[in-house]
Amino acid sequence: MLLMVKKLFRYSKSAIHELCCCSCSPRKMSSSFKVLQSLGKKVWRNKGDAIEDIHDPNDDQAVQKLREALLQDQGGQEAQPVADRKPYDYHTLLRFLHTKDYDISKAKESFLNHLKWREEFGVDAIAKEFKFEEYKEVQKFYPHGYHGVDRSGRPVYIERMGMLDLEGLLQRTTLDRLVKHHVYEQEKTARLRYPACTVAAGKRIGSTTAILDVKGIGISSFSKQARYLFLEFQKIDSNYYPDTLNSLYIVNAGSGFRALWKALKTFLDAHTAAKIQVLGTNFRSKLVEAIDPSNLPSFLGGECLCSDHGGCMLSDKGPWNDPDILQLLKSNKIEEYYDDTMNVEQTWLSAQSTPDYKCRQFTKEEDNVPLSETIKQLQITADEAEKRFRTMEAALGETKQVLHRFSEQLKGLQMKLVNAAEPKTS
Repeated sequence: MLLMVKKLFRYSKSAIHELCCCSCSPRKMSSSFKVLQSLGKKVWRNKGDAIEDIHDPNDDQAVQKLREALLQDQGGQEAQPVADRKPYDYHTLLRFLHTKDYDISKAKESFLNHLKWREEFGVDAIAKEFKFEEYKEVQKFYPHGYHGVDRSGRPVYIERMGMLDLEGLLQRTTLDRLVKHHVYEQEKTARLRYPACTVAAGKRIGSTTAILDVKGIGISSFSKQARYLFLEFQKIDSNYYPDTLNSLYIVNAGSGFRALWKALKTFLDAHTAAKIQVLGTNFRSKLVEAIDPSNLPSFLGGECLCSDHGGCMLSDKGPWNDPDILQLLKSNKIEEYYDDTMNVEQTWLSAQSTPDYKCRQFTKEEDNVPLSETIKQLQITADEAEKRFRTMEAALGETKQVLHRFSEQLKGLQMKLVNAAEPKTS
């Protein structure tokens, strides 16, 4: 009964607010006005099971002020990019406020720039139109991807930057397509990974834990093209997906990277820089504090191999591939922050820009992997194992040589002791 009263109050409040606003402009209410009108603070709710989403009253007040500031601009030229946008939820506005230290004017400007960029870049069309067919080939030269969740239920993103082969990479794709792929993954995370993680964790999830493996990277690694990608990705993430990074662990950082990091850090805002930890080779204990070993790949000191998917960087494993959670999202049983969420989720559930974790029930194409592809992936795994074996063999050879020298020295000492112990004859 109490839940019904709350819903009636919420809908009545919304209707009264709309009626008051329409009376100020009786001719019509623009689509953008309707969008901003729908910016509310609904709580995630699986029908029957509430999902925790506690709001700070100060945040509520700040979001309301930002919403009002956006509404006031509806008749001006500055507000045109807002027109015909899909609704934006309470937490999206709050993220822009966080990064601008709750300065309403700056947050409004940043949010409108975000909408303008989405329009110009064609972000909403990416799920339907962009297909990154070269994904598996790209992984050989730029291993990266999502892999499991941290201990709080956030998705974990990993990049093996030290294995980046830019020359080989650009023979398989282009810089522009890499940027589009990056935006695609950001959208998939916002539209599918976060909602799925929210259901799995029983509390709202809206940020990512990231790991960057920079083994072998130094100043010479930062070429013009590499610099372009870094700056473009950084600009997109900080300007258009603000405050979605929970923490970033940079591991295997040697002296060369630390020198480079001093320069790279200048491109980051203080809010983002504070979330980054630069670690050397003894990083495992820090990672395990944040991420269970079962969700850490073996090359980061974890227990996971994802051998069924050709390696952890190809698996994209996580709650966003759990059949029960996908069914829940697909069947429209989740009340989200805005009315057409499920239409968006349906699009992402069927999007095939990157190969998803095996889940036959929710993919359009057959999951049967061709034998040639399986052999190719096994060959990659075998090659990597052979490299490790050769490294171990070399190390054992060196150890054998050291032991041999030690043995010879020991024999020499023993002979000296024997000679010293023998009585001298006149």
